[in-house]
Amino acid sequence: MTTKVEFLGQLPIFADLYEDELRTLAQICDEYEFDGASVIAYQRDVADRLYIVRSGRLFARSVDERGIVRETRSYFAGDYFEDAWLFAAEAHPATVRGAGDGRLLIIENGKFLALLEKNRNLLDRLAPVYDDRDEIISGLSETAWAAAQKSRIRADKRSTAVNLLTDELVEFHARRSRWYLLLRIIGPALALLLFPLLVFALLNGGAGTSMSAARLVVPVALFFIFTVVLGFQLLDWSNDYFVITNKHLVHREFELRRFRTNVNKIPIDQVQSVEIVKPNFVANVFNFGTARITTSAQNRVLYFDNIDDPRRVEESLNQLRQRVQALDAGRAQATMRQSIESHFQTRPPMRLVENEEEADEPAAKTAGFWQSIRKRYQARVVENGVITYRKHYFVLFGEIAWPFGILVGLTLLSMILVRLFEFTVLQIALPMTLIGLLDSGWLVWQIEDWRNDTFQLTDRYVIDIDRRPFGFGESRKQAELSNVQNISSDRPSFLATIFNYGNVIVETAGATADITFESVSNPNRIQSDIFKKRDQFRQKQRVSEGERRRKEYAVLLDVYQQAQEQARIPRRTPPPEEEMEG
Repeated sequence: MTTKVEFLGQLPIFADLYEDELRTLAQICDEYEFDGASVIAYQRDVADRLYIVRSGRLFARSVDERGIVRETRSYFAGDYFEDAWLFAAEAHPATVRGAGDGRLLIIENGKFLALLEKNRNLLDRLAPVYDDRDEIISGLSETAWAAAQKSRIRADKRSTAVNLLTDELVEFHARRSRWYLLLRIIGPALALLLFPLLVFALLNGGAGTSMSAARLVVPVALFFIFTVVLGFQLLDWSNDYFVITNKHLVHREFELRRFRTNVNKIPIDQVQSVEIVKPNFVANVFNFGTARITTSAQNRVLYFDNIDDPRRVEESLNQLRQRVQALDAGRAQATMRQSIESHFQTRPPMRLVENEEEADEPAAKTAGFWQSIRKRYQARVVENGVITYRKHYFVLFGEIAWPFGILVGLTLLSMILVRLFEFTVLQIALPMTLIGLLDSGWLVWQIEDWRNDTFQLTDRYVIDIDRRPFGFGESRKQAELSNVQNISSDRPSFLATIFNYGNVIVETAGATADITFESVSNPNRIQSDIFKKRDQFRQKQRVSEGERRRKEYAVLLDVYQQAQEQARIPRRTPPPEEEMEG
């Protein structure tokens, strides 16, 4: 039997991967055994993985709402389905069963996307390759490749600027309409077009050369002003983005006047209603307008304003809602089935095969002294599932500027006193040492004060910790991730935009419980970190609550089965007429 790496390399989807990439892929590929009684997947369950038949045969059958069989299909060794599920979860279109004994390889989309994140060139080698008849001979299917283009690995500037999550796909992205831009620039653009005519008229107006040159001062100044206005409008327009993903709505606004960037991100499940507004005749003629999106995040309204064909926003959100409803129904169905099977201790449909091909993982290295020091002062530290953020180094530099400047000044003053005024070292040693010690203490205090002010993100809470140095007091503010409704990031100044630091505002269900991460590095990344932890926490909550309820249902079914077996449950409806006549 071929090794897992050799088997994967023989599949058309992975035919163009290098051997080291195939080995890495094999490490995230789980192998299972199944038999003829195994149900691999149920229709309408969540499909979020690629299935590859290594040996044996699978049989798929889909039925409609009335139970009529609509489609059947067999999968043999070397067949796989569906590669699009590696990028976007869907509902299983059919129930898949084993047809005899066999083995199955499964690649989960979370592991696969994490692999692509580490090796982004790998996706290029998964691109579909066509033959002369335009049929795919290797690589991903067209559906999977289209989904891959929506991922953050392939997304364009409008999408990467808002820091997508690993499993986040872009469903809609836009700037403000070009017609809207045209209305903003038509004045200065016409003025620039008329500028050559104005210069020609002034130079040929009959006056002397010196007079004509003097007359050009005002037109040249106007030309410069209109050019700046035109460039300002173009730059301001090109840096505002509206993005809808399968998880969030994002509005990125760049205010060029203040050189400030604000990113407002709201979860899809917070959306309540969408209103399309085309306010005037021009907007109706050129089909641009505003999508007004009302959310449950403290009466927040998000505007996708002056975009082309704003109804696309409504259509995208409706499609996402339908997909989310289908996936939620699939998760509920799967969770209920798992609860009942666990209660009745049924035999698992598949058995995991131990991977004998995996090499032993190298032992983790112990952090050295300098690594430990570096961790204490890093702006972002991940340890045991807890992410700790500190304020940007610019804040530290501002806090230590005075004490550090005094130390430099003391050094220069000592040199001047010794060399120019002929003071001895002993004469200045005591006062300079005392002042230096006090100033050094101030410097250490400021550094520790910066280090101790932290913001933490755990699996359950968002925490703002304001701690004074050396144990002189502490205040703490925290909010549970399940209460987080909206997160916006703000880079409030020119320096903040250039060096990518700013504030992250976490809005919660409690009106007075909002938390602000102030002057932190890469606020967009922190925004994504919080949403990722929030999604994981809420998923755990849903699973936990669902399992608790469904365990009660399983016990109820168990009791019902016992009562039915003992014939203790009377008939609740009249028997059919045939039974009564008999």
